[in-house]
Amino acid sequence: MALLLGFLFFCGVTDLIGSVSITTPEQIVQEAGGEIVHLPCMFTLSPEDQGPLDIEWLRLSGPNNEAIDHVVILYAADKIYSDFYQDLKGRVHFTSNDVVSGDASIKIRNVRPADSGTYQCKVKKAPGVAKTTVQLTVIDITGSVNITTPEQTVQEAQGETVHLPCIFTYVSKDQGPLDVEWLRLSGPNNEAIDHVVILYSADKIHDDVYPDLKGRVYFTSNDIRSGDASINITNVRLSDVGTYQCKVKTYPGIVNRNLQLAVTNILGSVSITTPEQTIQKARGETVHLPCMFTLIPEDRGPLFIDWIQLTGPQNEVVNRMFIVYLADKVYDNFYQDMKGRVYFTNNDVRSGDASINITNVQLSDAGTYQCGVSHDFGTAQRTIQLTVVG
Repeated sequence: MALLLGFLFFCGVTDLIGSVSITTPEQIVQEAGGEIVHLPCMFTLSPEDQGPLDIEWLRLSGPNNEAIDHVVILYAADKIYSDFYQDLKGRVHFTSNDVVSGDASIKIRNVRPADSGTYQCKVKKAPGVAKTTVQLTVIDITGSVNITTPEQTVQEAQGETVHLPCIFTYVSKDQGPLDVEWLRLSGPNNEAIDHVVILYSADKIHDDVYPDLKGRVYFTSNDIRSGDASINITNVRLSDVGTYQCKVKTYPGIVNRNLQLAVTNILGSVSITTPEQTIQKARGETVHLPCMFTLIPEDRGPLFIDWIQLTGPQNEVVNRMFIVYLADKVYDNFYQDMKGRVYFTNNDVRSGDASINITNVQLSDAGTYQCGVSHDFGTAQRTIQLTVVG
């Protein structure tokens, strides 16, 4: 949640010409650096205002704010123009999707001390013209917290594990508790918080706050306080594409960094049709682990299939490989404990059946198994949880 330090100080009346009226009074808005600041501008029109609606936000300068320093954002002819002012490009937007309804307010994200100054909202609809000013003060409370990871785009192939880095430093004068939150942002300018992805607060990790990433996201470091708030997302999907923000807070310091995640679809035409599932079998029985897949002729490379057992809190570590199909040959002697007990169930694996059987299944065989199918540029993976009861 953004740290809100805003307060209002009423100091005058709006300048009104004609029948346009800005109902928001002139005021001072104060916000912490790195947050999203709201500059309000509510207006009303009357039937006498027949001309086209024009709205402009200006940044003023001079001893009496008599000079126009920059055009910040415009609404004219039913279009929005927000790229006039380079320092605010990509950070400023109207808060309402329907500006003509009477809300010309704007938001500036990731606000900086350099953004401090006087801003003027002017609404024109002939013959009416009205304007009001807002004084913005940005407090630099980043303190001694600093994220050394630069903003960047991270690209990964679908189905792989993607690493989103967030390395930070802080010193002992930041006396507050350390809080780390990863957010997924949305909106044309990443101005809205779409989801909280994962949290570290009061020395506890909360990784179940976003259902779409539940079980797939984790901090890469066991000691976040050491300065590593990076995360991994396993089995990354096309739907995971977007902007992620790492925010580190330890009073009075607060700082954030945005990372753009791009997921490439190089699964090609390989597809595993077997869903992820849990299979339970009694000890001593033969268990069947299914893995049905499809190919199309574009996948012209050699077919490679491997079954591996995974380990780790998020199944992120390969524990062992125990059977492989490569160059039309089967290799099943990697893992001594399964030697002679594991085999492909279909003699023609290329037909689309990479399922396996494990005979005389043991309690020690319980765990997470992954079937991987690769063919030229196409690759696909599917996990199965095996439970063995005594």
